Amino acid sequence: MRLHTTTALAAILLALTTGTVAQAAEAPSAPITVSAAGPVQTFQPAYFLEFQVSTAFDMVLHVPGFVFDGGESARGFSGTAGNVLIDGQRPTTKADLGNTLSNINSAQVDHLELITGGAPGIDMHGHRQIVNVVRKTDAKPNFSVLGIYRNLDGRTNAGVLLFTYNDNRNGKSTDITADIFNFFDNGAQNGRRVTTDSTENRILDIYQHAGGQGIESQASHSRPLWGGKITFNGTYNPSIYRQTLKYNDEGDTAYESFMEKDIPSELGSQYERALGHGLNLNLNVLSRHERIHDIDIYNDQTGTADYRALSLTNERILNGRLSWEKNDRLTLAVGTESVFNSLDRDSSFVMNATSPNVPTDHVRVQEDRTESFVSANWKATSKLSFEGELKVEASTIAVPAADRSDSFTYYKPRFQAVYAFSDKTKLSWKTIRQVDQLSFNGFASSVQLQTNHVTLGNSDLVPQKDWMNTLILEQSFWDKGAISVALEHYNYQDTADFIAVVDHGDIYTASGNIGAAQGDFVHLKLDTPLDRFHIPHGTLSLDWLYRQSKVKDPITGKDRRISGMEPHIYSASFSQEFPKSGTSWGIDLESAGKDRNYLANELTDAFFDPWTQVWFQYKTPGKLTFKAMLKNPLNLRFTQDRTVYEGLRGLSPIAFTQHTTTKIPPILELRLKKDF
Repeated sequence: MRLHTTTALAAILLALTTGTVAQAAEAPSAPITVSAAGPVQTFQPAYFLEFQVSTAFDMVLHVPGFVFDGGESARGFSGTAGNVLIDGQRPTTKADLGNTLSNINSAQVDHLELITGGAPGIDMHGHRQIVNVVRKTDAKPNFSVLGIYRNLDGRTNAGVLLFTYNDNRNGKSTDITADIFNFFDNGAQNGRRVTTDSTENRILDIYQHAGGQGIESQASHSRPLWGGKITFNGTYNPSIYRQTLKYNDEGDTAYESFMEKDIPSELGSQYERALGHGLNLNLNVLSRHERIHDIDIYNDQTGTADYRALSLTNERILNGRLSWEKNDRLTLAVGTESVFNSLDRDSSFVMNATSPNVPTDHVRVQEDRTESFVSANWKATSKLSFEGELKVEASTIAVPAADRSDSFTYYKPRFQAVYAFSDKTKLSWKTIRQVDQLSFNGFASSVQLQTNHVTLGNSDLVPQKDWMNTLILEQSFWDKGAISVALEHYNYQDTADFIAVVDHGDIYTASGNIGAAQGDFVHLKLDTPLDRFHIPHGTLSLDWLYRQSKVKDPITGKDRRISGMEPHIYSASFSQEFPKSGTSWGIDLESAGKDRNYLANELTDAFFDPWTQVWFQYKTPGKLTFKAMLKNPLNLRFTQDRTVYEGLRGLSPIAFTQHTTTKIPPILELRLKKDF
């Protein structure tokens, strides 16, 4: 659990306070804040005035009933899109969508569009709802400086120094962000581990500290070209993370040091053009590279354990889409995507000058994948719209060391229908076949020295598949309230989980496929204004997801839930704005998770107490924003329980149990931002 932070807040105070104080902009006398036209609901900037937003991301988060989705981190481009567009197009980068929106100043936004079901010229990317951020075409350039200071436990300091530049004029746009940061790992706190076996309890005190530093940079530029628009983008985000640990085991002392160097980078380009007669062309080229180097060294009275791993990941994407707007009711599209991905991972494990045998410690995995699709978006009536798509995926996975080269072909249909009983009440149905991507890391072995646990790579992995059916009812109420309930049912094939591998009498855990499974989810989302409850400009947001899953355990043969699928995820946020004074405050609550994993010879449970934070913000007429946040004021408690068996889990006696408890201190965060 890492927090990006920085040390140089004082260095920008002068720049922040020397800007010319401007007069507060007068609100329109009678602003049209929200308008609806079929599936498109438009939100003008005046709608967001009382929320005192600073960025496009702030505006997106205040669209009632909308649940932001930053997209998938999977390989490829077409299947990883989030549910927010910028000027009708998906950003050309696969970088974090939330960060991209946070780096667009709200003064540069002309309006937001909430699109449900589909609209002419809009690629929904499989989402039921899309927010389109439409920027002004003649806005003045904006330059902002943000300083963040964070303090943990009164002793550990860190922070961020972030620069942002936006310019969108005359058909050209330039967006540049750069920051330097150092950070602490708020999960690396002192704790106690109690190990119980048949004869005794052993108490291990753990003293740890972790953090690091790095640079994040992102730039994009768009301009007219050959009757269309071309966009170039790039990112470069090197960082280094260090963790030191001291173990005190009833007088015996051990030390561990871990370091990870991560260097991800990306270059991409997008070209879009209207070809006439309703035809539109969109082309994307993207190249990504990442280098991760891990070093983990453990020393105690018996000797030294040394684990090292070097991972090189490459991705090259060519993506094209041709759409035809036959009329304002029907849009057809075809497209294709070609992707090459590879992972080269070398690892070594040395214990007391000897090298234990760890299979698959040198692995190369590569994937060639082509995905083609045809889709249609049809507004059958003023109340009913349909969206259909058929994707055909053909891929080849090769693992040379295991002499494996397998080809797969998958048909992935998608159907969605949205019926609007009124402007405020909508019902939607979605059916889709999904094919997960294989995790390249599952092909390679890894060693965790802290728990002396070895996870084997598995060269026989196949993708998990599922059919998902979703029914969603949403209701808008009052002026800014919305509630939605979603019922989801999943039928899984080749469920991705953990399997047991027995090698020369030793039992290992490996990633694997464990057969068919089912899942039933309930998702509730509520946004309600509190003015009617005598809390002026107050807003309450609730988001709750319940997940129930069932799969047959490959070891015990009994039904259980899927590993890592925690049953409850929830969040609650309260905020109140005071527009006349430029102040606001709020309280946020978020479940941090309860996670259970079924390994080959152990059962692990991890639980975080709910994460809370209280914040206060003051925004001056001179475009200076100050925000103070107290995170985790109740001292978040993290517990982890392990039940380790002498042999296979559930089929052999328990060797020992282990209970680890850690408390995370409160975190104070101060933000100071100046827009020029």
